[in-house]
Amino acid sequence: MRRLLAVLALLQLTACATTHTNDPQNPTPPVPRPVPPDASEARRLGTEADKLLEDGRYEDALFLYRRAWNDGFRHPDGLYYAGVIAARAGSLDECIVWLERAADEGFSATQSLTTEPSLEAVRTHAAWSRIAEKVAANARKDAPAATTQN
Repeated sequence: MRRLLAVLALLQLTACATTHTNDPQNPTPPVPRPVPPDASEARRLGTEADKLLEDGRYEDALFLYRRAWNDGFRHPDGLYYAGVIAARAGSLDECIVWLERAADEGFSATQSLTTEPSLEAVRTHAAWSRIAEKVAANARKDAPAATTQN
């Protein structure tokens, strides 16, 4: 057993010694840049999630919203709906995450936020007032500027 461990240690040291070099004549290749998410794929997933939501397939829709988020989907209404679905599933912490994302991306439908029955339990969460304020601020930005007549 000792001999096996000694051989494995020797192989490990040999591998470490030969895999990286600081030799300027033989530089290691640069690390490739990460591939940015495909925006069209994110939109497609978001659209598909919206359709599943309309069909009442909430768990499937939430799964696709998660995938779409990872691929760069940032539509505020879709993020809000993901929050509603999470609330309906009883996952209040995930709901808060989605609602914060929606608010950060410009969700401005204050009436939907305050009247959606699925969000009743979430309204007592510590983060609720911060989210509601962001959404209200977004609504104020989206409101047309009042014109004054002289």
